[in-house]
Amino acid sequence: SVTSIGNDAFSGCTGLTSITIPNSVKEIGGNAFSHCSGLTSITIPNSVTSIGCAFYECTGLTSVTLSNGLTSIGNSTFWGCTGLTSITIPDSVTSIGSYTFYRCTGLTSITIPNSVTSIGAGAFEYCSGLTSITIPNSVTSIGDSAFEYCAGLTSITIPDSVTSIEGYAF
Repeated sequence: SVTSIGNDAFSGCTGLTSITIPNSVKEIGGNAFSHCSGLTSITIPNSVTSIGCAFYECTGLTSVTLSNGLTSIGNSTFWGCTGLTSITIPDSVTSIGSYTFYRCTGLTSITIPNSVTSIGAGAFEYCSGLTSITIPNSVTSIGDSAFEYCAGLTSITIPDSVTSIEGYAF
């Protein structure tokens, strides 16, 4: 049975509209589905613990269900997924990587759980659709440019737990 989807496995498959990832898969490699503009929804099974920049520029992606087994969302995972409007990050995730949601301009809602301790550089940069964000008490650091160019952001709650806010964070 398949245990991993390798780097670039389906990269550029613009005609790909749906895929079922079996429960035997534990990791999804970098660019595995990058530029798959026809892909509209994806469910990551609970067996997956690691995702690389798998969905880079999947502009048609509107629905994502993340694995409850994920511990981190890798760098650039959803970079440029302009069709994505909301996402719930599972409680198992402890870090949001750099540029994870970079240029997700359609993103209007995100829930960051109390398990997350760090938000990487540029994680939500250019997410112009975000209007408010609540950073949970577990977060201790906010990376460079994490929310830079979020023109729609009018409300943000930063807890006392945050000890480091890097340059251009907002």
